[in-house]
Amino acid sequence: MPKIEEPTDSVLKVVAAAVCGSDLHPYRNMDAHNHENGEAMGHEVIGRIEELGTDVTGFKKGDLVVVPFAYGDNSCPFCQEGLMTSCVNGGFMTGCQAEYVRVPQAQGSMFKLPDTIEDDSPLLPSLLTLADVYGTGYHAAVMAGVNEDTTVTVVGDGAVGLLAVLSANKLGAKK
Repeated sequence: MPKIEEPTDSVLKVVAAAVCGSDLHPYRNMDAHNHENGEAMGHEVIGRIEELGTDVTGFKKGDLVVVPFAYGDNSCPFCQEGLMTSCVNGGFMTGCQAEYVRVPQAQGSMFKLPDTIEDDSPLLPSLLTLADVYGTGYHAAVMAGVNEDTTVTVVGDGAVGLLAVLSANKLGAKK
């Protein structure tokens, strides 16, 4: 059971987590003998807030939130530019395929989902894409300058590639 370590932390009860392709690389290379007690994997999570650090505002216990794979303070110059993966006070989520997970820099890293979504909602798998693959595909399309005058080719039909196609369409690409 994780604990609040910093006043900027929160603890979530995991409602949904995903297995990402990048989770498979360390998994395949683990030495079973060095992991007697197991090791929680994963960086894509939706959860209910169990506990909030004293510096986390705008949330309450029980809120359903999605947490991106990269956490950040949402205030440094990199975060202000939309580059949370470069946050000077940030890092990358881990251990999200556990029953509970600690979220560092929770104020800038948790995004509240509507109160009407239940823990068994069929929407959860789609919403879980917001934790990693949709944002990654969308970022790729934005960085490529996709618009209504753009023809787009996406090489690779994995989750990120498919969401890059969806994002390019939403940004106006006709082809």
